[in-house]
Amino acid sequence: MTTTMDMLPLKLVIIRRPMLIQSFVLTLFISLFFMPIAGFTEQDSPAVNELKQKAQAAFVKGNYAEAAASDEEIARQYPNSQARHYAVQMLGTIYEEHIVDIKKAVKWDREFLKKYADYRQAPFYNDKIASLEKALNQEQAFKTYKAIQFANKGDEFIVKQYEALLKEYPDFLLKADVERELAYAYARMDKRKQSAQEFEALSKTEGNKLSTSDQIALRTANRYWQMTWVWAWLAWAVIVILWTAVLIMKPWKQLTWASTRKFLLWPVLWVVLVCASLPTFYSIETSGYPIVIPDTMVFIAAVLNLIILFWLLLLTRAELWHTRRRTLIWLSPVLTVLMTTAVFYLFVVYQPNGPFITDVFAVKWQYLSGELREHGRFLSVIH
Repeated sequence: MTTTMDMLPLKLVIIRRPMLIQSFVLTLFISLFFMPIAGFTEQDSPAVNELKQKAQAAFVKGNYAEAAASDEEIARQYPNSQARHYAVQMLGTIYEEHIVDIKKAVKWDREFLKKYADYRQAPFYNDKIASLEKALNQEQAFKTYKAIQFANKGDEFIVKQYEALLKEYPDFLLKADVERELAYAYARMDKRKQSAQEFEALSKTEGNKLSTSDQIALRTANRYWQMTWVWAWLAWAVIVILWTAVLIMKPWKQLTWASTRKFLLWPVLWVVLVCASLPTFYSIETSGYPIVIPDTMVFIAAVLNLIILFWLLLLTRAELWHTRRRTLIWLSPVLTVLMTTAVFYLFVVYQPNGPFITDVFAVKWQYLSGELREHGRFLSVIH
């Protein structure tokens, strides 16, 4: 039979067990509390901060070897610091894009993937490492490609160097990237035909799998090329035909000083109108627009209008219209609009980025047309 004294140790154990659990939890909490502090102290130590700032300053100045040396020192000497995360990631970037040492780039990218990359970054770094490993056999071409990419010397330099690169290394693994950059560089240079050709070559290189932005850029390049080639030649044809038709009719035979003096009133009125509108032109705020119209364009446009008016004078003086005055009255406005449209289309489309200017005008015209329609509906509702 169990006595009260026999049960006492068991009761003491039962009473003390909650106390032991509480002590364990308290010890664990204190340990967890002080663990981050140790890492935080190392991360924010003057030595780590100094190296990190030194690496960042060197990278901004373009001293990539110095930046890599400082980041490698952090990676070796401070393995538990948060600064190492940044240093390892930057080492992969520096050795891939600036110093261009593929083996070291792969080494540091793998280190980042193993210790720091989260689930969102892992696929990107896996693909990146695989691409770099493929480029090991073409390291010189890869170095040339990166040197061009980060030279920051303008589109003409880019085009010249990339074309030389593809000529020297026709089987370059990053050929598609080079062709894409060539296509966009040609577009920025307003060489739309070459841009379209590079996009076509890119579609063949990548198995007809252009991105959505590439497809839009290809369509734009083709359309702009047609505007500066097909439609421009059509406009030239209209101008030549209209001038030829007028000159065949020998209008100078019917020109008299009285008729010429009477007709000169229109050019004079046009010049007066242009001069009167110039203050308004100069007062227009253009800082928010993608196109700024130079002064010379305004003066050239005014002169072109005078030439069109002279052509109209010759048209009306032709002997053909002596017995066909009504035909002249109906036909001359149509021919004048046709001549004016052709002349000013060529004037605009041959400007730098002329096709883009026509697109902007088209958008503005659609906007104004919509505003006028809405205004008309509003007035009809009121009345």
